[in-house]
Amino acid sequence: MFNAMLSSLAILGAVTATSAAVLHPRACNFAWAADSGDTCQSMASTWGISVEQFAAWNLGVNCNAPLTAGKEYCLLWDGPDPIPSTTPKPSTPATTTAPTGPSPTQSGIASDCQKYHLAVAGDTCQDIVNKYGYFSLADFYKWNPDVGNLCSGLWLGYYYCIAVKGTNTTPGPTKPSPIQDGITSKCNKWYKVSSGDACQKIADQFKITLQNFYSWNPAVGSACSSLWLGYYVCVGIS
Repeated sequence: MFNAMLSSLAILGAVTATSAAVLHPRACNFAWAADSGDTCQSMASTWGISVEQFAAWNLGVNCNAPLTAGKEYCLLWDGPDPIPSTTPKPSTPATTTAPTGPSPTQSGIASDCQKYHLAVAGDTCQDIVNKYGYFSLADFYKWNPDVGNLCSGLWLGYYYCIAVKGTNTTPGPTKPSPIQDGITSKCNKWYKVSSGDACQKIADQFKITLQNFYSWNPAVGSACSSLWLGYYVCVGIS
């Protein structure tokens, strides 16, 4: 992957002898400047190397904090890896065990969590919400703040809170398929979009406000630009 990306950059004239030797003129074959928000993990993933390699090739880098924007970091090392005086430890999610819950869990998980989901390969936050059907995506983010509001911190093999004390865990009506992401978990009435439909037309048909329709079906957009033919939309809630 790395060689393919490097070849592409060379073709585009983005890699020069000067830029490739800024950080480690003796052993680093290629370096690249970090963008704002980049981390050891994101740089390693983008360039197809391991976080351990990235940390070893950039001695003293702090993988528990964002990288310095504009600073160049080594991404291809020629020869044996350097041996730091103290081995940098790449960032891993802080873990804690809920008082009566399973392990591992991320820090910040709701202290009154009553029910958990073990993240498996292929899971997304929206997938988990859809699977259980009795809580919203906003609830999931609230109960599991370390996953972030874009689900970028969902870790394979970790347990996540899917119900806190007082949560009604009775699933709502079975959802039809296909549906767009973000539909309210309280939906109990559905409509399949057909040719010629528009958001206002559907709202009028089911005697609901357009504002409610948009609120229950956020993926259609505030101007109804993503109303998809053949998909089900929510037209009523419990």
